[in-house]
Amino acid sequence: MAKIRHPKTFSKVFNIDAGYLYDKGIFDPVLNVDTKLFIDPILIEKSGFDYFRNEVMKAYEDHYNSIISLLEESKTKDDLAWRSAKRLIQRKEVEGTCLGYGVNSISGRSLSPKLQNCILSTAKEIIDIGIKKPELFILLPLFEEGVGPDTISDITTAAVQASLYNFTAIIAHELGIKTSVATFRGNDIEIITNPLKSKISPIVLLPKDVLRQLPYASTWEEISDVAQFNHELRMRVNKYIGKIWAARTKREKEKEKQKVMKNKEALEILLEAIKNTDVKPYNFEIDENGVYKWRDVMEGIADKYPKKLSKPSNDADGLVLTVREIINQFKFIIEEKGMNKLLWKNRSTPNHENVSQMLFFSTAYSYCKANDLDINPEMDTGNGLVDFKFSKGFSKRLIVEIKHSYNQNIIDGFDIQLRLYKKAEETCFGFYIVIDVGRLGRKFDKLVRMYNESTKKADLFYINGKIKPSASKRKE
Repeated sequence: MAKIRHPKTFSKVFNIDAGYLYDKGIFDPVLNVDTKLFIDPILIEKSGFDYFRNEVMKAYEDHYNSIISLLEESKTKDDLAWRSAKRLIQRKEVEGTCLGYGVNSISGRSLSPKLQNCILSTAKEIIDIGIKKPELFILLPLFEEGVGPDTISDITTAAVQASLYNFTAIIAHELGIKTSVATFRGNDIEIITNPLKSKISPIVLLPKDVLRQLPYASTWEEISDVAQFNHELRMRVNKYIGKIWAARTKREKEKEKQKVMKNKEALEILLEAIKNTDVKPYNFEIDENGVYKWRDVMEGIADKYPKKLSKPSNDADGLVLTVREIINQFKFIIEEKGMNKLLWKNRSTPNHENVSQMLFFSTAYSYCKANDLDINPEMDTGNGLVDFKFSKGFSKRLIVEIKHSYNQNIIDGFDIQLRLYKKAEETCFGFYIVIDVGRLGRKFDKLVRMYNESTKKADLFYINGKIKPSASKRKE
């Protein structure tokens, strides 16, 4: 099971002011955990960094133009030109960006040979009808189910890898960070070495303004949004793409997609729609996914709101007592000290449930560390569960599950948890936290009834995460 255990940011490890990095526009990666962001190819030429707009963009275009030339030359699958193009679709994700969906690891994923051939086959079809622009690769997720936008981001990152190392070296010199010399594709390059890795491994620094939650135009619905504000373009897109949106079955949609893929004018309009939209990078100010919020909490919440936690006995009772104290402190900080603001994008829209889960993990980690407790919180980023275990001695774990009030699976989730804990030998207890950000209705009352009827292997917590009205409105 993938876990976040002891996250460490680049700024913390290298003693760099995180605020300075932020203001400079450089993403501050967690060096031993991947962040769920990606480089969007469309944003490279729009970056505020000259080096990205010029050098990285040139490397991107040169790389894809080479693939296009080889696929033009290729007559059959697996001939020399095809195999040469395949080598340019790098199988291994670039190590060191600390981006993607890996957890407790930043080593990267690999593309399977099957996926490589799928990418090349679709690209070859598009090239053969006359589309020979590097941007054609952006279209692939629309036509191939197995090719995700994250895959295109990974391939793009690999294509500009040397330029990314050079950019990192430039930033390293500006920050006064020592670099090492390494060999990359036969050339000596400067790298920042990741001190958290047992083998020599580079760190790649990136501008915030080329990062998105997923690269743009990854679904046909997004293409609709792209053309929304340009009437002429909207009409042209509708002419060719409208039947895909109208298709009711998967088979119908696939049939219409194949028609588009064989139509040069339709593909050119698609590319125009994507290229001319106002694509925005991930908004780190709103921070919808809590990319930075949880780190700030982890770094300073225990200092800002000190809480003395006594050393627990090394048994189930000690673990339950300590985690209960941490949850009560988490509740206090949200309800009384303003951390509820971090749960919201704006006054009317709550953030994703994952933000609350990360905030709780950070709070628990911060207080365990501040009190020098022999307890290790770990978070599974797949389901948001936070485990607590003693580092030695008593071996059973305690699980904390957090749900937002709007979650339709609140009742089922608690029912499943109660049944699981009756059977799970490795789990001693569980806490089920409901954070009220609206649309709770009578769900919590039902949870209380379920709790009262159960054998007490899990406890229930309510936290009011709503934004409080201002003082002037309260007076009204």
